Amino acid sequence: MATRQVATLKPVKTVAYPLKPISLDETILRQAILDSAAAFVGMVELTNHNDAPWITKINAYNGLPIRSAYCASGFYYAHRVNGVRLPVRALGAVSSYFAVPAKIIYRRNQRGNQRLGVMPRRMDAVSIYTSHIEGLVDDVWDPDEEYVTLIGFNTSGGRGTKYGCYINRRRKSEIKFIANWLTPFLTTYKPQ
Repeated sequence: MATRQVATLKPVKTVAYPLKPISLDETILRQAILDSAAAFVGMVELTNHNDAPWITKINAYNGLPIRSAYCASGFYYAHRVNGVRLPVRALGAVSSYFAVPAKIIYRRNQRGNQRLGVMPRRMDAVSIYTSHIEGLVDDVWDPDEEYVTLIGFNTSGGRGTKYGCYINRRRKSEIKFIANWLTPFLTTYKPQ
């Protein structure tokens, strides 16, 4: 009689988050967050089912199931490894990043796109499509430019490419919202 082997899950090592932001200078911090996200550019899924060791690492780091959709998880991960704990309700849910009206600085409405407050900056949260989030790569927002450069997890780099992490140029008309979480975080941050 053949014996049946049962697969066991290895426990995921807990990783310590930085306790404070790596810098209180917003420009330096925004660049560090972009650099952390950019370390994954070009990495792809194995079978287009949210499966790859690097995706498992991101989702496990955030306490999410290992094969979860990872666009929001990757965005949060880039912040968290730099000591920024964004106060979103559900870090794996895209809608959480755009649920607080005070954080929205740009919105698409019936009359076109409209900036509502401060100028969008590097690694602000950008909502595109139905439920997808990417980070703004450009640090200077040009209102006259038709395109914007974004970095996104769980996206493709164009026709025929596997899903993964890419830097893409997108039309501004595809943007639904842009939210600035970092400036309010730094404004209210109190060193411990």
